[in-house]
Amino acid sequence: MRPRAPKREPRPKLKPRSAASPQKDSPPSERVQKLLSAAGIGSRREVERWIREARLKVNGEVPALGAKLTPKDRITLDGRPVRLHTPAVKELRVLLFHRSPGENLDLKAATSRAAEHLKLPRSSGRWLAIQPMPPVDGGLEILTADGSWAHRVSQGVHALTIDYVLRMRGPLKEELVEEFRAATDCEGEAMSILQADAKYGEGFNHWLTVTARATRSAQVRHWFAARGIIVSRLMRVRFGPVHLGHDLPRGHSRAMLASERNALINEIDAAKPAPDVAPDLAREAPDLA
Repeated sequence: MRPRAPKREPRPKLKPRSAASPQKDSPPSERVQKLLSAAGIGSRREVERWIREARLKVNGEVPALGAKLTPKDRITLDGRPVRLHTPAVKELRVLLFHRSPGENLDLKAATSRAAEHLKLPRSSGRWLAIQPMPPVDGGLEILTADGSWAHRVSQGVHALTIDYVLRMRGPLKEELVEEFRAATDCEGEAMSILQADAKYGEGFNHWLTVTARATRSAQVRHWFAARGIIVSRLMRVRFGPVHLGHDLPRGHSRAMLASERNALINEIDAAKPAPDVAPDLAREAPDLA
């Protein structure tokens, strides 16, 4: 008699793949504003405006605000294709730029190449400015090609202290400087002047150093103009913990150090209001009185 063959164990039944389960190779989806901003195409507000104006289309149709896209979607702006650069490891590029007063900070054309008139380094995306100064003013500008980083910093700019240097034309009396230190608004807009020190020069030119928070340079100009004082020059020399040093001449830029970026983010995070204590936790807190 032939020996019986050993019984084969039954194969385990495979579970049917659920139709709703995502594929491992499916690309991640991001909101249209975040995806284009991170790629340096434009800021989130600009992307929202493009959608409202029906200038931005995805696969031939105008997307809804907050619609989720993937890098495989076909995106066009004003009929032209938009290419997204999504490297595996994206280098954070941030520049400090010393802009001369009156030099126009036009970054609209700086998409695949740097703005030639500003002599900026090349970038795969468009350079974005963090709270840019008006064209008439100058000084320290912070530029980045990372839309997410620009959005994060822009949300906390109002909490940072800013240093301005003003050149005044006209009689600058100490009484007027004292009034400016106590100013809380300009033409109905709130402003906060923390410090103002005058350096009286000869003739009509005088210098004033100002430390302010949540106060734009245009407000400072308008405040003095309403009192008959002309600000002939206004420069931003400090942006939170970042200073405009003598090693950065006008018209030049340099890469922002990692220590400077970390200090800027830390100051913004430290200025955020602390979350309210929950009522239940407050009741459980011991009475130390």
